[in-house]
Amino acid sequence: MIIYLDTCCYGRPYDDQSQFRIVTEAAAIAAIIETCRIAHYCIAGSMAVTSEIGDIRNAEKRKVIETSFDETINLYFIITANEVARAYTLKAEGLGDMDSLHLAAAESVGADALLTTDDPFIRICARKKLSFVKVINPLNFLPEVIR
Repeated sequence: MIIYLDTCCYGRPYDDQSQFRIVTEAAAIAAIIETCRIAHYCIAGSMAVTSEIGDIRNAEKRKVIETSFDETINLYFIITANEVARAYTLKAEGLGDMDSLHLAAAESVGADALLTTDDPFIRICARKKLSFVKVINPLNFLPEVIR
């Protein structure tokens, strides 16, 4: 199994933990990462993630998230012109720039799932059936990965 986490998943443990949804998503992400390690599943990352992490203004938070990303992934994907072209197609379907790149990268690595906490991203992908990659919230994916 290949799992791709978008940038918001790496940042979730460092968001405002006073909100129930954020706490539960952070716990689900941690459980998924640990399950993937135990089961020897692949966790893929890409230049799209490192680019977004690099845009975090708070240097301390950026460094912690970079470290988390580096320690989590076991496949790093470099985006090429093919993924950029696919991202343009996905953007025309209503996805944002970075969401399009994340999905294009996840497709190229053959990911089974792209995990995100971005509700509009999930809704657009589900409604339009944009990809063979399942775009899903970590809370909803956790039962699948534990199986």
